[in-house]
Amino acid sequence: MRFDEASRVFELTVRELAEDEGFRRVGFDRGDGWWRLGLGAQMHARVLAGRREVHAGYRAEVHVEARLPVEDWTAVLSGRLDGCIEREAGSWLIEELKSSNFSVDGLRPTGHAFERDRRQLHGYCYLWRRLGHARVGGALVYVDVGTGEELSLEVPFDEDGEREIEKRLARVLGIWRAGRIARERKALAAERLPFPHAAPRPIQERIMEAVRNAVHSGENLIAEAPTGSGKTAAALHPALAEGLASGRQVVFLTSKTLQQKMAVSSLIAMNERAFQSLQVRAKERMCANDRILCHEEFCRFAKDYPRKMEQSDLLGRLRVGHSHLDPDTVFEEARREEVCPFEVQLELAGRADAIVADYNYVFEPAAALRHLTGEDLGRAILLVDEAHNLPDRARQIFSPELAEEELSLLHERLRLQTGALFADLALSVEQLLAIVHDAAEDLPEGEAIAEVAPPSEAIFDLRLDWEPKLMRYLAWKRDTRLALPDDPVLDFHFTLQRFAAVLSMFGGDFTCVAERRASGVRLGLVCLDPARAVGPVFRSAHASVLLSATLTPPEAIERVLGLERDRTSSISLPPPFPRENRKVLIVPTVRTTFKAREKNYERIAALLGEMSDAHRGNDLVLFPSYRFLSEVAARMPATRSRLLVQRPELPEFERQRLLEALASPPPGGTLLFAVSGGMYAEGVDYPGELLSAVFVVSPALPQVSFERELLRRYFDEREESGFDFAYLQPGMTRVVQAAGRLIRSETDRGVIALVCARFLEEPYASRIPRDWYDESPRELATRRPADEIREFFGSYE
Repeated sequence: MRFDEASRVFELTVRELAEDEGFRRVGFDRGDGWWRLGLGAQMHARVLAGRREVHAGYRAEVHVEARLPVEDWTAVLSGRLDGCIEREAGSWLIEELKSSNFSVDGLRPTGHAFERDRRQLHGYCYLWRRLGHARVGGALVYVDVGTGEELSLEVPFDEDGEREIEKRLARVLGIWRAGRIARERKALAAERLPFPHAAPRPIQERIMEAVRNAVHSGENLIAEAPTGSGKTAAALHPALAEGLASGRQVVFLTSKTLQQKMAVSSLIAMNERAFQSLQVRAKERMCANDRILCHEEFCRFAKDYPRKMEQSDLLGRLRVGHSHLDPDTVFEEARREEVCPFEVQLELAGRADAIVADYNYVFEPAAALRHLTGEDLGRAILLVDEAHNLPDRARQIFSPELAEEELSLLHERLRLQTGALFADLALSVEQLLAIVHDAAEDLPEGEAIAEVAPPSEAIFDLRLDWEPKLMRYLAWKRDTRLALPDDPVLDFHFTLQRFAAVLSMFGGDFTCVAERRASGVRLGLVCLDPARAVGPVFRSAHASVLLSATLTPPEAIERVLGLERDRTSSISLPPPFPRENRKVLIVPTVRTTFKAREKNYERIAALLGEMSDAHRGNDLVLFPSYRFLSEVAARMPATRSRLLVQRPELPEFERQRLLEALASPPPGGTLLFAVSGGMYAEGVDYPGELLSAVFVVSPALPQVSFERELLRRYFDEREESGFDFAYLQPGMTRVVQAAGRLIRSETDRGVIALVCARFLEEPYASRIPRDWYDESPRELATRRPADEIREFFGSYE
């Protein structure tokens, strides 16, 4: 909804008018984004196509809009009705299609959902009548997801229906007017919003000006500024001021939880109890039950959720008592009232003025917050932190796969059960296994991988056949009160749902691969170009700001994220810190290409030992892979420093212990070996003397693989640089990100050393940040790095 007090016009959709405030029951329909993306659209398309075949005059997906007087205001009500037909001269039938499952929902829908559907249909009937059609009736058409059977319920529309619509419009205006005091208070807070630190630095002022212009104009901004320059606070301050003044929500998105700390701190520092902010935590860590099973039949925190929320006034108490809501507070308060903490968090997220969350809560269809999807995104200002990570995350989200190993395990488990239901479930799994095997039929013997034609028709048919079986299974679970913490049948359902949904998007920017491995066959969809998948998010949002120290060239990030060129600008700023505080070296005496690594391991280990011993303090050494890291670690000579090594999939407490070890090093310092692109290379602050040097071994290109080569070919075929998009851009981004860990303030001093001859060769040299040298990256070359490090830090006894 949008209200313009100057013109006294408010705009809203029929769907918005039909919604009612209230608490939903907790059931398995949560996280149905992939279903909406795929099956729902297919079902609508199929039914409407059938209507047009039978009735030549049938009109489908008709946009309707009318300007309506509401007291001293004008309402602009709009929507897209599913279908309509003139049954006889001057008499129209408006149809609203809804998917259902008759075996579970019953043959006659009732309750909250039905009333919402009825109100939505009445909204379309009202608009159709306002467009000059005097005789209008409606029908709610429920379509069974399994059989395709239709149930059409006639919904009369008369003067009472008209009055109901007009009352609801007046109610919407009344609610908005009632919030005038709160809006005025927030608008005043926007004018007086304090900066989260004593005063912005000059570089922050430039970021703030660019962000202010972008969010006020409803545009996209690609903002590149060095690590430690205060991007987070500089972006949040003007974005929040605009959000409070205009009634829009600021959504700060990160790729890692560690990156959220700075945003939360800035929001708290700016908040003089004038607005509400919230940090969103993942469902797994917000579950108060002894197992994650989100249904009122199986979880006491989900049971009677609407009633308990109404009676406890939990939302009201939380919002009055806390200007910032952290996950721990929400969890404890919700658990005390015996309601689902994650659901309470979602309720609060829709009402907050600013939220801090993971990328998934906007870009992953199954996890996306409902108020941050579709048209509702128009009231959101998106701030995407470390935006260089978003293209690969988007590719992962839209690259589902089916694995024979997992399917076979489920098939065996189902075969051990008795009864027709489990035989039917097992048959669906068996059919999917057959689809996977058929896709790999032409692969040569042994381990192999190849592109294959996507089995679209077979997958879509299987999903339609599967839906009623799932409903029967859920009904059986409810009747038997069987609660599995990790239900493989539901896992299968969501895997199939996601695969089919992405398959419905399949086009030239996707490919399909089959791979035979020792563990079995894998069938995967590969998103080569995420622009079409995530571009609609940026087009729908009011404004977006993409932040990172590595967004050069900005045209590349604009291209892969589908940003509109005429609505996107960019800014790139140099480091604000004294240049003499930083020593940058390139060590060309070794090569780290895959072929040359083995004969260079000893030399690299010796170099790192010499460089570490050349100064006191902690060093972070980054490698392109765990294997490379372990090979060099095994050859390290004795040094003054204590060697710590990052292992794959470190548990949380071990990650924290490594950071704590840096804070209290032995006299000779600590030498931390980690991987480029990992948690120690990005998103972690090393303030003060916590870090003295960063040594980056190799340009950190992604590992060559079949699918990475497909990505390279995709961009080459479009006369774009495939090597740049597939390898160079992500690799050199990791290098610069890692180097940015070092200098975070005006007093920090340290050394950045890039270890590999390729850093002086093209195309790598052209990606070295321009502020690192005067005329050429060759100025940074050294064959005596230990001596130069010693000279930089002073004599070392």
